[in-house]
Amino acid sequence: MLCLPRLGRAGEGRVVSVTGGELEGVATAVPGVDAWLGIPYAAAPVGALRWRPPQPVPPWSGTRRAERFSASPWAMPRQAQALFPQRPVVMSEDCLSVNVWAPADRAGRSRPVVVWIYGGAYVAGTSDDARYDGAHLAAQDVVFVSFNHRVGILGFLTHPELAAESPDGVSGNYALLDQIAALRWVRENIAAFGGDPERITLMGQSSGAFSVAFHLVMPRSRGLFQRAVAQSGAPLGPLNTMSMISRYRGMEEAGVEFARRLGARSIAELRRMDPFQLVQADAGRWIFHPALDGVVIPEHPFDAIAAGRVADVALLAGFNADEGALFPPLGGGTVAGLEQAVQRYCGALPADDLHHFLATTDAEAVARGRRLLADIVFNWNSSALTTAMALNRRQAVYFYHFVFRDTLPAGIPHQGRDSGEFGAFHGAEIGYALRNPETAAWPMSERRVLMTEMMSRYWLNFARGGDPNGAGLPTWPCFEPGRDTVLYLDAERTAAGPQPFRERLQALGRGWANRVLELPPSA
Repeated sequence: MLCLPRLGRAGEGRVVSVTGGELEGVATAVPGVDAWLGIPYAAAPVGALRWRPPQPVPPWSGTRRAERFSASPWAMPRQAQALFPQRPVVMSEDCLSVNVWAPADRAGRSRPVVVWIYGGAYVAGTSDDARYDGAHLAAQDVVFVSFNHRVGILGFLTHPELAAESPDGVSGNYALLDQIAALRWVRENIAAFGGDPERITLMGQSSGAFSVAFHLVMPRSRGLFQRAVAQSGAPLGPLNTMSMISRYRGMEEAGVEFARRLGARSIAELRRMDPFQLVQADAGRWIFHPALDGVVIPEHPFDAIAAGRVADVALLAGFNADEGALFPPLGGGTVAGLEQAVQRYCGALPADDLHHFLATTDAEAVARGRRLLADIVFNWNSSALTTAMALNRRQAVYFYHFVFRDTLPAGIPHQGRDSGEFGAFHGAEIGYALRNPETAAWPMSERRVLMTEMMSRYWLNFARGGDPNGAGLPTWPCFEPGRDTVLYLDAERTAAGPQPFRERLQALGRGWANRVLELPPSA
């Protein structure tokens, strides 16, 4: 497996035995925390294994040094991230690996486990991201795990020829099968690192949160985790309304067209192509993502949760106040364009509900266009997930709204916006929840330290016992649909209260209920 050098490691760690062989970890720069990086959890999906479910990892001889992250999954190179600078990324199909951070002191007892799934819209992402470093969280007496899964065309290609060779009779969703394989690896091996396989909390952000919600309803994920955290997303909206789930048949047709465009007459020919050629051909199309195949995803997640066919786990979920701030506005920032976007994406809205979404000036259309995108992709889905899970009344549900805003410093590109306008943007909460706020491009401040301590304590308490509340923290009540209480997360003013966005999101739901949208897969 291709590996990358890892910076900032301080020395040797202990040796553990896992599926495949023995591993020697490294002592991290955080005192009292060891790490094991780049551990293979499945065979490299190359050659004949491209577009197949993950296969067992081949054993190795001797003791393997687990001191470097593996390569990242193949994806189009990302633009430079001014907000969260990253190390150079090396990509390879040989990427299916897990990373573990754990207290060096075994202490004779098992610790709760946090498993993180990265975001990236299912077209990008890597566990080798400084925001996801688990050392600081592990220093709080938990075991932290991250892992890679395939993305984009290599993770989701759906094609009749692939379905014909599958025992399940379907294709695609390989990335979700990777995630299940990683979760099984954690359950089977985490005790070697001092983790408790009966106290696993699955966490994810953006498409990682969508994945968490998929695992709540996928039968193959049953019993692999006991708690769930979904930050900014869930696949509960209507099919193809930017909710990252599509009808299987449409995805198959897209797969046939993809092969035709590349001049490939068979899957065998596609498997012989260079991965960069495949990724480049898929770039910017946003076609291949989770498909409702009737097997891996047996039914729409909303229907499954409503019918009670859902994992019996506690849930913590929510979204940020300014999710759309970093994205271009739907409608292009004009009054007329926004009206067209509302007609396209919001279903048959009653006339009384239009005022939530339309604008009277182009300046207002920019702000509302960004908010509309956030409502459709993140906000409505997160709200629907908490409501649907709470209606099941099986386990506690906690709903948050991240409103902490921090002005960006000089020198950070603002894409024509004022520096403070970014606010609580998409992904802003990650560093605070995982105790890595210093990974952002702007300096630490007393407010950011306070936000980190408070938010990470909520998350850690939830991972330990299913309840985020603890001594010295503002009370976070369970979410109940009748009360609609949400916790506002802010450095100075964290408190529970009613949802100011409730009427707007309910209006969006009414529009979708009146006319469920069926847009083409490329929409």
